[in-house]
Amino acid sequence: MPLITSVNKTDKPHKYNVVVGTISYIFDEEIIIEYNIYSGKEIDDSVLDKALSENDVQDYYDKALKYSLKYAKSAGETLSYLTDNKGLDYASSIKIIEKLKARKILNDEVLIKQVLYSLTASSNGRLMIKEKLRNKKFEASLIDDAIKNIDYELYYEALNKLYNKIKHKYDKNPDFVRINKIRNYLYQHGYTQDDISTLNIK
Repeated sequence: MPLITSVNKTDKPHKYNVVVGTISYIFDEEIIIEYNIYSGKEIDDSVLDKALSENDVQDYYDKALKYSLKYAKSAGETLSYLTDNKGLDYASSIKIIEKLKARKILNDEVLIKQVLYSLTASSNGRLMIKEKLRNKKFEASLIDDAIKNIDYELYYEALNKLYNKIKHKYDKNPDFVRINKIRNYLYQHGYTQDDISTLNIK
């Protein structure tokens, strides 16, 4: 069986340079611990292959971790990142997603509330909010719950703010044209007829 001749830390956090025979590998610390890798140990080829395979997945885990934390991504977005952008197979990607969820790194229940607040405060109507939540690949049940739990005080405050910002934008037009343009502008931001009817558009 091949002999592990050395195990040394690298400059990268949690990464080790492992020399097996005359071949050098970079292993993640978790794999080192899981497979009890140490200098002077003989390791079966099949065990080494399995450790290398899991080490490759661990590298993808590290990428997914950085991606989800840096950009505040949902589980669905992170899954697409692994499968579509990085080319990792679906089964391995799901394992990584579940691991990130178990460690509370991915928490769509918390994230969707933060995104909902931001979208509401930024003058997005409920139709636009729903579309943007879908684009972030949240589960349908979470989106439905989020829409039901919109802070309508904030919602209508943002709507009025948007209206006051644009209400004089079309003043050069006849009244009926101006009003239609204002309404269409608000529709484009995802506000419904019921929402717009709360405004005193003149």
